[in-house]
Amino acid sequence: MILGSDDWEERIQSQPDRLLVAWGGDGTLQAAARLGRPCALVAAGTGNDVAADLGLPRGVAVGLASLQRPACWHALPMSMVLVAHGQDRQSHPMVNALSAGLGGNAAAKLKPFRWCGPLAYPLAAFRGLFSSQPFDCNGVRSRHVVVGRGGRHGGGIRIGPKGSRWSEGLRTGGWTNWGDILLGVLRVCRGRTVFATSSFLGGKLHFDPTTPIEIDGEPMWADRVEIEALSQPLLIRVPHRRCTLQG
Repeated sequence: MILGSDDWEERIQSQPDRLLVAWGGDGTLQAAARLGRPCALVAAGTGNDVAADLGLPRGVAVGLASLQRPACWHALPMSMVLVAHGQDRQSHPMVNALSAGLGGNAAAKLKPFRWCGPLAYPLAAFRGLFSSQPFDCNGVRSRHVVVGRGGRHGGGIRIGPKGSRWSEGLRTGGWTNWGDILLGVLRVCRGRTVFATSSFLGGKLHFDPTTPIEIDGEPMWADRVEIEALSQPLLIRVPHRRCTLQG
């Protein structure tokens, strides 16, 4: 069943005893999270940041094979994001991270590079670098702002506490100038790292002017976002030999 096809949510909800499998990347997992059901993930997307952090195999063949193995359930913290753009208001679940500025611009420019595999996001970010404009985020001049619950984002940047594989609390980080961006790129090239880890209790972020954002890889535009941490986690099926992250 294709997510986004006619009546897909109703058809899936009418079969509560069947295992829900999200076949794709972080954006597909975000769409599946709207159903509020435990699910498995076949990592067949472009970024696959959640799958990489959970240690799930990447690729269709190995992903399908992993569905045959005994598994446990990992509780993945979630948030709900209200996105305001002019008079338009939309709510989106957030499984992994939201980024504004360079990250949103890169997601919008990703399509021509999808065939490049792991290089897709770095290439899109490089292309977006030259058209990304600085913006005010709650009065702070920035070029790239990220909010998430830790884990990997944007090809490997960590936004949780250093040394941990996942953070239970919301964190925020940002690059404010060209020096921060270049240093972040160099660190990503050398290995995954934390670029900022200040606590974020949830609330509103205002962007001036209207800024490109992305939520779990899905691009859009926003004047303001309101982020609320949810008490109900998303349960992800993880094969037994990779269950050390079970929440």
